[in-house]
Amino acid sequence: MGTAGFPAWPVRTEGVIAPDERLPWPQTFAMGAQHVVAMFGATVLAPLLMGFDPNVAVLMSGIGTLVFFAITQGRCRATWGPRSRSSAS
Repeated sequence: MGTAGFPAWPVRTEGVIAPDERLPWPQTFAMGAQHVVAMFGATVLAPLLMGFDPNVAVLMSGIGTLVFFAITQGRCRATWGPRSRSSAS
């Protein structure tokens, strides 16, 4: 476990990045920016089209993320979910 209970994943710069590894910070930032752009439609555009307040959608997304992290205690990334026995190596 890393600082203050957060997981410390090893950095990997080449090849396939495993679920228990991470990219270097510049590439992590670029992937995060791409994720923000991709998720904009689900958290802002979709509620607007359905007549809901996008602020509530963003708030619920944040609360859901915090609840997920509290339950899994950082052992599982939200984007991948738990690995099955067949994919564990």
